Amino acid sequence: MPGKQTGRYLRYKLAFDRLDEALEEGWLLEAISLEESIITDPLISILEAKGETVSNRQSLGRLISQAKMLMTGSGATAEGDIFHELDRWRDARNECVHGFCKLDDHAYADNSAEVFTQRTWETAKKGRILVDLVKHLSREAKVGRP
Repeated sequence: MPGKQTGRYLRYKLAFDRLDEALEEGWLLEAISLEESIITDPLISILEAKGETVSNRQSLGRLISQAKMLMTGSGATAEGDIFHELDRWRDARNECVHGFCKLDDHAYADNSAEVFTQRTWETAKKGRILVDLVKHLSREAKVGRP
């Protein structure tokens, strides 16, 4: 019978395979949803590695903030900081997932759908980059355990 880590590995492999397929096929909302799921797990691992008790129901914003505080000792973010980039991506993710039919500055423009699609592509591509960065960050946090 496969061990606990085998099951975890297979779930991650499936998530990454689906993510890459979603990006190739242009299934942007699926890609963004998978990216959020993948990003959330290493953030939880970082917090647990540092001895924090974490609920898997915590918001992504809260997880980002907690991980930032534990890893740097500060809640402040700066341009280019991975936590700043994660928080910006989280905002963009919210716009894409929750704003599909929401009226915004471009809602009545003739190119409204194109503008939204372009934002969604940018968010999905940025999320894929952040997935790898957060995975690396999690490995670093586990190596530097107290």
